[in-house]
Amino acid sequence: MTLEANILKGKYFPKGSRERLKAVMISLLVYLPSIIMVFDFYESRLYHYDVIATIELVTMLTLYGFYLLFPRYLGIKSMSKILIVVFSIYLLITLFVPDYNAEFSLFWFSTLPVVSFFFLGHKEGKFWIVLPMIGFVILWIFATMGYITLLYHKTLMIELFVAYTVVAYVMYVLEEERNNSEKQLTDSIEKNKLLFKEVHHRTKNNMQVMMGLLETQSFKVDDPKYKKMFRAHVDRIKSMSFVHENLYKGVSHDEVDMHTYLEGILKNLQRVTQHTIISDIDYVTLGIKDSINLGLIVNEAVSNAIEHAYSVGNEHIDVTLKNDKEQYVLSIKDYGLGFNTQKEHQSLGMTLIEDLSVSLPNGRLEISIDNGTLIQVYFDIKGEI
Repeated sequence: MTLEANILKGKYFPKGSRERLKAVMISLLVYLPSIIMVFDFYESRLYHYDVIATIELVTMLTLYGFYLLFPRYLGIKSMSKILIVVFSIYLLITLFVPDYNAEFSLFWFSTLPVVSFFFLGHKEGKFWIVLPMIGFVILWIFATMGYITLLYHKTLMIELFVAYTVVAYVMYVLEEERNNSEKQLTDSIEKNKLLFKEVHHRTKNNMQVMMGLLETQSFKVDDPKYKKMFRAHVDRIKSMSFVHENLYKGVSHDEVDMHTYLEGILKNLQRVTQHTIISDIDYVTLGIKDSINLGLIVNEAVSNAIEHAYSVGNEHIDVTLKNDKEQYVLSIKDYGLGFNTQKEHQSLGMTLIEDLSVSLPNGRLEISIDNGTLIQVYFDIKGEI
């Protein structure tokens, strides 16, 4: 149990988010003033300021009553507005109800504009900072008409009103500047996202052209050996093009959903084989470089299994990507004849698998030829993004 997550209710919001920060600040604005009120309540009772003691007790109970409903039943904005209203009413009451530490409450007026803009933003904050100002005017009218007696001299009240207005205006200017800067930054990020998506889209299209050229050239070749080479190169380019397709269609422009990406590669390979490819891919994301390398490994390993594992029949090939504590484990397993280790290690496909495996974060390759062939690639979760 941590202070921020459990005591200050940060656990209900994503880590690092502005909402989580606001939730923590709301909790602090309930706990800290309440602690001060408890101390002041004790002194008010001790020195027989019973009216303000009752008001403080009601204020504390009101705050905690609403706070118990946050955030399950009350959102951040609703709770923020309740805080502003409760604090405004309480602080305005302290201007005419006697208290042992009455002057101390004057300090808290300056926090109201800060709270209003921080929690409610530029547009709504403007409205909520006006409420205490209206309260000042109403109190002044009541005092002039003799309904209440203010605790402070008129000059001090005017100074307090002017000070509050100045602080509110300064906060308004700062919040307006922050709001404009944030809008410009958001617009810039959105433009960059569109640009990246367009780049990935064009890259994928260029790869499609390359695949078309290779396939066209392969039609002019009669030798099956060279046709096979052309087909292998087309599959490699296609596996890389799936990354860019995933990026321009997805939400992120720099992270690849490995489940969708690898399933696309396996679906493409399934079209050219009678063997059944069975996949179990976790929903994980990797950076562009690691995604392409992993996709090429899968393409080469499964292509190798399709070509060499089984002599006849309709068998199956298992492909899995799993999170094992602080590592990912990619496994490609067939139950066929296995392969000649020395011969296969001389092939381009096996060379690619070896080189690409070690290029992954702390990547490690293991090959077992017991009861078929099992290729396993281990790499750390923290990769390049």
